[in-house]
Amino acid sequence: MKKTLGIIGGLGPMASAQFMELLTAMTDAATDQEHMEAILYSRPATPDRTAFLLGKSDENPLPFMRETGLRLEQMGAEVLAIPCMTAHSFFPQLQAAFHAELLNPITGSAELLRSQGVRRAGIMATDGTLQVGLFQEALSAAGIEPVVPDGTHQREVMRMIYEQVKSGKPADLECFHAVAHAMRVRGAEYIILGCTELSVIREQQEIGAGFLDAMAVLAASAIEACGYSVKVSPLAL
Repeated sequence: MKKTLGIIGGLGPMASAQFMELLTAMTDAATDQEHMEAILYSRPATPDRTAFLLGKSDENPLPFMRETGLRLEQMGAEVLAIPCMTAHSFFPQLQAAFHAELLNPITGSAELLRSQGVRRAGIMATDGTLQVGLFQEALSAAGIEPVVPDGTHQREVMRMIYEQVKSGKPADLECFHAVAHAMRVRGAEYIILGCTELSVIREQQEIGAGFLDAMAVLAASAIEACGYSVKVSPLAL
C-alpha cells in the first residue's frame, strides 16, 4: 500500500530542496504519476539544533519540530522524514509524539555500511551531532569503528557548513578533501556525510568516491517506507 510522506523541512531550506530532488531522482518511476505523494512543510524559523545542543542558545527546536510533524500528520502524512541530521538528537521524543513512522537515517547509514563489510568509517557532521554521539553510537552498534575529525579539521567542517553552504556560497573543496583525507589516513574506508549541508556540497560540486550521503540514505528509506522502489542506491551516488 502506498503511503504519503511528510517532510519536516527548512532545517536548512537548501537541504530540504535537495531532499525533494533526491526523492525524485532515486525513485524507480517512468511517469509523473508513479512518484510518491509528499508534503514538505518548510519551517526555517526552527531554532538552530547545534546551538541548542551545545548550550549556546536556550531556544529549544523540539517544540517546533513536534508541531510541524503533527501538522503533517493532520494533512495525511503516514511516514515522516527530517532532512537534518542534527535534528535526530531529538528522535526518541519526536517519535513518541507521532503516530506516523519517523525515519532514522543515522541507523540506516550504519546498517548500509555494515552490509558492505565496512569496518571503520569517518564522520563529517556538526559539533552538535558529534557531541551527542549519534553516528558514533550507531556505527559502534553495527560493529563499525567510528573515526571523527580532530579539533582543527572539525572547525573547518563547521566553517563549510555555516559560513559557506548555509550562506549560499560554494564550499572550499580543498578543505573538504583535507578533512576526509585525515580520516582516511586513520583507516576510514568510507566517509559519512552526516549533515545535510554536506549533502548539498555533494550535489553541487564533484567530490569523488568513498562518501556515503546520509540524506540519500534517508531518501531511499522514505521511498521504500512509502511503498515505492529505489532506482539508485545511496552508495552509487
